[in-house]
Amino acid sequence: MLGMNNLKIEGKINAPTIDFNSANGLLKILGRSIPENPIKFFQPLEDWICDYIQSKPQELTLYIHLDYLNTHSTECLLILMKNIEAYYKSSNTNVKVSWNFDEDDEDMEALGEDLASIAQIPFEYKEIIE
Repeated sequence: MLGMNNLKIEGKINAPTIDFNSANGLLKILGRSIPENPIKFFQPLEDWICDYIQSKPQELTLYIHLDYLNTHSTECLLILMKNIEAYYKSSNTNVKVSWNFDEDDEDMEALGEDLASIAQIPFEYKEIIE
């Protein structure tokens, strides 16, 4: 889809920074995700991803580096991944999740592994050493 807008949302203390780039297929979610209304926060992300997938991108990387997310955010993130998984399974493209976690953050590492077992998309894990 030519001219598709990027999606940028500045992070807050309870909501992550969003930087979805339609030109290079790099979709970043960074920070902390404990929004008061996660469905309201994540719905525009899901809508954007659904629109983006319609453009049949050859590359799509969901880059996630969160230091914390609550249960509702996890559910919403999984919905995003399921949309991407459906695209991955129906296309022969380079799709992956880049799951980044802070050094020694075993909870976030384990959450990435749990999500990878649910969403059938290639996952890569990276420990971020500050």
